[in-house]
Amino acid sequence: MSIPSDIRSLVDELYQVLHDTESQATQGLFALRTAMSLFPENEILMQYFSSITNFEFCVSGVRLQAEHIVANILLDGVPDEDVQKAADYLATLLHMAPESRILIDKVVERLQVLQ
Repeated sequence: MSIPSDIRSLVDELYQVLHDTESQATQGLFALRTAMSLFPENEILMQYFSSITNFEFCVSGVRLQAEHIVANILLDGVPDEDVQKAADYLATLLHMAPESRILIDKVVERLQVLQ
């Protein structure tokens, strides 16, 4: 069985959002390392580091969930109802992902002010 086109576009969009979020987190970690080299004992910077690495962990988890969902959809004999539930869950993941991105953006903006 192949993935229905509407689900394929949903998965592609989710992967793109996750990739963009990871890229932003990487940029944030780079800026953070620079700031932490100047202020190694700064507790706020440590909190930012924890936040960004948690977001990266979350992104990895969402990507893994999406991969498993896609793999399950591809199995033979999956009822249409289950495929629809999977699509709904993927849509939920897609709507949650930008929230992480927004939080990472805020951290990165604060870090850029320090530079």
